[in-house]
Amino acid sequence: MNMFDKNWKEQLVQDQSPVGTRRQRQKAETRASILEAARALFEERGFDGTTIRAVAAKAEVGLGTIFAHFPDKGELLIAALLEDLAQTDQKILETLPADAPIKEQIMHLAEAGFGYWCRRPALSATLLREMWFVQGEWAEKRREETARFIDFVVELLEGSRRRGEIRDDVDLRHTAEALYSLYVGIVIRAAGDGRLEVEALLEDTEKFVGQLLDGLGDQPS
Repeated sequence: MNMFDKNWKEQLVQDQSPVGTRRQRQKAETRASILEAARALFEERGFDGTTIRAVAAKAEVGLGTIFAHFPDKGELLIAALLEDLAQTDQKILETLPADAPIKEQIMHLAEAGFGYWCRRPALSATLLREMWFVQGEWAEKRREETARFIDFVVELLEGSRRRGEIRDDVDLRHTAEALYSLYVGIVIRAAGDGRLEVEALLEDTEKFVGQLLDGLGDQPS
């Protein structure tokens, strides 16, 4: 298990750990109930059709309890779906072909990630809008998760270099950042165009990733 796996799992369970005082456990259980109710309602009614009052009713808590955990509906959406996304990303890592060529590994990450966004096209478009312009605590969490993911892609690129697929003079971190930016850009563009479909996203990604990786290998003299 590499550091990325460990950090990701720790982040995922940080607010759901059963250890601690009875009050802490109750708080974690209440938070989990709120998020479960929010996911169900956002899925059923969409973001605009879901109210904080409806989430409170479904979770069987008071409005004040909701606001004690989440200051507004936007942050509730981000919390509900980003934790779900973190679980999806963990599954991606567990099924990653460890010794496959780097292009196959990158496409594996992309396919699983696109599958997440394409399951809820309308809601995903809202989440993308909210996520990239959120401020405060969730902005910091997003930055931390992005940094961890890029660190993991750097590890994949290091393995690829050891296999002789990438030249020694290539800056692997810049490459990882470029690949992440490509992934995010493709998702955002597709969401804006209303065409969040896995096969279409993979087709675009394979073309761009292939061109990028071709430029990192040994060049003819």
